[in-house]
Amino acid sequence: MKKIYTCFACGFPIAFEETEVPAHCPGCGAPRSQFLEEPWCGSIEKRRIHVDPPEVDPNRDPFDISFHPAKDFAPLKGHGRTRRWVMGYQEGQAEEMRSFYQDIFGWDIIETENSDPENPTMYCATGPGTEDWEPRVCSFEYGFLTPYAKAGEVKPAASFVLEVKDIEETLKKTVEFGGKVLKERFTWEGQDYAVIEDSEGNQFYIWELKDEVPDYCINPVTRTGAQ
Repeated sequence: MKKIYTCFACGFPIAFEETEVPAHCPGCGAPRSQFLEEPWCGSIEKRRIHVDPPEVDPNRDPFDISFHPAKDFAPLKGHGRTRRWVMGYQEGQAEEMRSFYQDIFGWDIIETENSDPENPTMYCATGPGTEDWEPRVCSFEYGFLTPYAKAGEVKPAASFVLEVKDIEETLKKTVEFGGKVLKERFTWEGQDYAVIEDSEGNQFYIWELKDEVPDYCINPVTRTGAQ
């Protein structure tokens, strides 16, 4: 018989046949003994049992990796997180660059739309999604190989990308806190970027995603579990 099981430890609801109930909560890892059960009513959304999620403990040991509610980064959801990396190659060396990472690491490398065929920007999928499925888009960290200069020109040092909500505000703070603005706002493949350097000389891109934050990053997620 199918039932709805709500974890008393974290409030995560799931629905399973009685013979297929997992031994631990997929949300927090609590044992089966912590599940509250009720009859299946056609939808998890219609369940009668609701458990308030635990509150954030501001004094939690940062080295304790057991389940805990995530820190709330509001109001700038996603601001400052690492999104992807970028590595450059000299114009005319696209195939050499592609072969290096395909042959050594087995990456899937795909030319992006509207790229220069001779010096394309190449999307790199670096790993499989599961043990038995190799995707054409990555599930692990991804990045791009992109032409940066003609032979003999200086290679840029920036190699990873941080998401920001306001490029201009971030550039202002960069200077205020001892960094440098290496390249003002520019557009690449329809997206706005800038390049900055921190107070120790480390360079990286910032990528403005003000209007592209998914709704689930702003509003609470309704966890539906298996239905």
